[in-house]
Amino acid sequence: MEKRLILFIALTFIVLLLYNRLFPPPKPNPAAKNKAQKQAVKKEKTPSLAETKPAAKPAKAAPLKAETVKVDIKNLKPIRVQTPLYTAVFTSLGGRLVSWKLKKYKDVMGPKGKPIELIRASIPDLPYKGTFARSKSPVTDTLPMRADREEITLKPGDSPAVLTFTGTKDGIRFTKRYTFFPGKYEADLEWNIENGTNEKLVGNTILSLINKPSRIKEKSKYGQQDYSADILKGSSVYRKKLKKIEKPVTVEGKIGWAALSEKYFVTLAAPESQVFNQVILSGKDKTLDADITATAVVIDPGQAQHYKFRLYNGPKLLANLKKFGKDAEKVIDYGWFGIIARPLMQFLNWSNRYTHNYGIDIILLTILIKIIFWPLTHKSYKSMADMQKIQPLMQKLREKYKDDKERLNQEMMRLYKQHKVNPLGGCLPMLLQIPVFFALYKALLDSVELRHAPFFWWIQDLSAKDPYYITPIIMGLTMLIQQKMTPSTGDPKMAKMMLIMPIVFTFMFLNFPSGLVIYWLVNNVLSIGQQFYTNRKLAHGR
Repeated sequence: MEKRLILFIALTFIVLLLYNRLFPPPKPNPAAKNKAQKQAVKKEKTPSLAETKPAAKPAKAAPLKAETVKVDIKNLKPIRVQTPLYTAVFTSLGGRLVSWKLKKYKDVMGPKGKPIELIRASIPDLPYKGTFARSKSPVTDTLPMRADREEITLKPGDSPAVLTFTGTKDGIRFTKRYTFFPGKYEADLEWNIENGTNEKLVGNTILSLINKPSRIKEKSKYGQQDYSADILKGSSVYRKKLKKIEKPVTVEGKIGWAALSEKYFVTLAAPESQVFNQVILSGKDKTLDADITATAVVIDPGQAQHYKFRLYNGPKLLANLKKFGKDAEKVIDYGWFGIIARPLMQFLNWSNRYTHNYGIDIILLTILIKIIFWPLTHKSYKSMADMQKIQPLMQKLREKYKDDKERLNQEMMRLYKQHKVNPLGGCLPMLLQIPVFFALYKALLDSVELRHAPFFWWIQDLSAKDPYYITPIIMGLTMLIQQKMTPSTGDPKMAKMMLIMPIVFTFMFLNFPSGLVIYWLVNNVLSIGQQFYTNRKLAHGR
């Protein structure tokens, strides 16, 4: 998908280069250019997230070595938690999570689809492992613990339920208390470490997120992205793909949350305490581990240290993540134009409350965008029509001054001023719309709201390609019609060359998600209507 997007950008720039070649703009003022260069030199380079360092650098926690856990699995009793949204299975081994299945999301469409197992773990790689890393040896909660309940079932409208695990190792008492909510993908984890020894405990407390990518079979070949760790450090998100973690990576600073993320789903833990100032990432055998660490912790004899985490294990639904708070919606990677993509996605979600069909919502959003950009598009069409009128005069100038480029540029500028025409007037309004297109492209491509969301008839998954390629072909035809209606401002040979563009774009869009194709198709139809209206108005003297 990204390669096709790069191709789209390349084609756009080729068109612009050809346009500038045929209609060269005036040369810039040397004095203004030198001034701009001096100002650019003065700008400071903004450091990347990886380069930034916290003001007070805490002591680093060494990456933990893999444990050798010898436990009789048959004697470990699973504790099942049922809610309307998910089924979670915990084990008494450290009060840790074994499985988390999403009831409303299937691995494939149709009756053969099974609930997505977002978290699937095996001993010793179980999520939510708690560790107190002392200088002598780390003490973990990887030990059989006692649970206060054997099963939890929550129905809509029920009050939150609590599951508590307790256990002691080397004089240190671990307590884990999970709180579940019936209508949320959220849970709370309270973790208590009590010093029952006669000596002061000094070290680091670490909560480990451990998981593997869920096994999701998507119809679209763009359905699965690389598994990554996302960390909110301050107000910025640090992202690291599993396949790029060759050795442990340490991220230091004010940690808002750490998440193990794939295309549509995420496992996220947000510490409520600000003492967590470090996350250590490691990965092996398709398993990603993010150790959320509080350094330089001191627990006196008979005293306890209490921590609380808010957990989110579920789909990357923008509305849910915003309700979660802590800028959790930033875990959705909308790219450079996220500031535009999020409001667009919010509009789709708002509209869907009434339509209950994201295909219709995309059409409504396309109409809204067309209305907003109507003045700019109208100005672009008018500018191209004005340029078309002076084409004969421009051709004469090219023939007259074909051996004198400088004089040709001067005469061209005089001609533009005389007829009050801007050679870039047809392109600039279009360029201003490109950020909106890319933002919508990312919003539609990476939004779980569109996953397995039906439209009409043969389109039953807006996140997958059109199975019969009907919409891409119609989209290509509308591009051809639109191109025929657009006033030609250049050489006839270039106009013929541009006829190839609808064919190229049709092949590009064959495997694009049908939701994105519907947007482009509807946009073309609306543009044809606007072009017809503009041409008719210009023909009657504006």
